[in-house]
Amino acid sequence: MPTLTERRAEILALAVSEYIRTAEPVSSKHLADRSELGVSPATVRNEFALLENNGLLMHPYTSGGRVPTELGYRTYVEQLMLEEPVIDTERITVEHQLHQVAASLEEWLPLTTSILASWVGNVAVVLHRPIASQKLLQTQLVDLNGESVLMVCVLDDGTVRKRTLSIMSPLDQVALNYHASWLNELLAGSDAAKILELAQGITDPLRVEFVRHVATLMREHGPESSGFIDGLEVALQQPEFNDQESMLEAMGYLSLHRLGNVINGVMGKSTSTSTRIVIGPGNRSNNKNGWSIVASSFEMPAEAGVIAVVGPTRMAYAHVLPRVRYLANLISSFNQVGPSRSVED
Repeated sequence: MPTLTERRAEILALAVSEYIRTAEPVSSKHLADRSELGVSPATVRNEFALLENNGLLMHPYTSGGRVPTELGYRTYVEQLMLEEPVIDTERITVEHQLHQVAASLEEWLPLTTSILASWVGNVAVVLHRPIASQKLLQTQLVDLNGESVLMVCVLDDGTVRKRTLSIMSPLDQVALNYHASWLNELLAGSDAAKILELAQGITDPLRVEFVRHVATLMREHGPESSGFIDGLEVALQQPEFNDQESMLEAMGYLSLHRLGNVINGVMGKSTSTSTRIVIGPGNRSNNKNGWSIVASSFEMPAEAGVIAVVGPTRMAYAHVLPRVRYLANLISSFNQVGPSRSVED
């Protein structure tokens, strides 16, 4: 990504934020007048030109303001964005709503989807799948080149799963045999859910990594995801869909089946809780309007899945990201009596 001066970075952040807020191209005069930059419109205009040369802004019209490019959005999200944290009143409201329904995923997950959609004003999707019940018989670790390791897991139904791992520090085959013996002693006879529980009591980062990869292998190729979707009507009221062609294209894209495939592809069916943002072409099913996905995985003893927000590239990432992450953590806390209280973001 281009290296930015402090002022140029500030101007880019302000331009992206303003375009997200208004959906209107941002002019140099507007930005100079509304911000505390302390510079003239001419100075902002010069910085706009340099940002445009770097591929971060573009001119949609000959004599209009600038709008972010996909690279501009990525730079903003990865380097400049200040998240809008979930505040206590929001937490209290969400957790109160969830405690009003029965303590079952069948009622809890669709309500979570609805809460997220109304919270962020975009399409919300929750996907979940049961964790496969096979048990581990044996794990082997094979040195490939000093930096990569082949993990082989044999399950009790005869299934053999393999994965190449990049490890944090080089290990020779003797050390790998030692770790494999430790894994087999700890994990043999356990299913994926039990293995994830055991991982919580391990302090060594390398061993935690190995244990989580075992769980990942055991859960891959398991039952297909099912899920819930909400927020279509609200999302389609955004300016990006103000003509019939764009709306019809969006309605074709925003189906649960299609989004499920896209989101699972984005997350790679990861077992560890992780959050990803995909903007524009990084989403291979992108349409002409451009789509972004903010997704976070969750895991419970018997279920795993992803909670995501899908919307145009002009998404309020600073608002969306912490709320997706918060709800993923909340889902991960689900147990037989419902979500636990006071989940940290």
